[in-house]
Amino acid sequence: MLQMSLSATLVLLLIVAVVLIVLLWWRRGWFIQWLKGTAGMLMLVLAIVLAFSLADLWSYRQLLEEKPLATVSVYELGPQEYDITLATGEGSEERYKILGDQWQLDVRLMVWKGPFLSAGTMPLYRLDRLSGRYLSLEQERNAGRTVYALQESRWFDVWDWLHGRSWWLEAQSGSAVYMPLANGAVFSVHLTPKGLLARPLNDVAEQVLERPW
Repeated sequence: MLQMSLSATLVLLLIVAVVLIVLLWWRRGWFIQWLKGTAGMLMLVLAIVLAFSLADLWSYRQLLEEKPLATVSVYELGPQEYDITLATGEGSEERYKILGDQWQLDVRLMVWKGPFLSAGTMPLYRLDRLSGRYLSLEQERNAGRTVYALQESRWFDVWDWLHGRSWWLEAQSGSAVYMPLANGAVFSVHLTPKGLLARPLNDVAEQVLERPW
């Protein structure tokens, strides 16, 4: 698994950095004393950056088989008010109150480039945000909005750092899928070569997609 190899590389670099810091700060001699104020501090900064990068990278998942990233179940509470159950591919399940006519799921993607892309390596993904949308432009501007952050980077944001840079791992923005809100509808969200795709999982979802929305 390429993600595990990348994580193992970062862990190895982190261990090397820590060992070098210990050696530099505990050995004696004028040359080593001079290195304490330069190379030692640089290695400490590098170790901190590597640790934070590794922690953020572990919040992403790599799709190794054809399975949904998430399943969205919709239950109506009132006019333009819904209870959403979001079940992830890892088995976790959370409920959210959504206002509007449509639900939208935003996903952060990190896409492999170069030889990794040629090898057919799947992107890394992280569920980013769940929100509601209105069909009416006036409501979209003035009505109450519901937006939930599903996962956030704590110390260092690898995706944000990669965004706008051309590397062998590229941060991809604008990855989102939206579907109409209808009582009893169940959808699955998939990652395809063309982007995110929502598929109906029951008759209610299929029927609502047959109508203009």
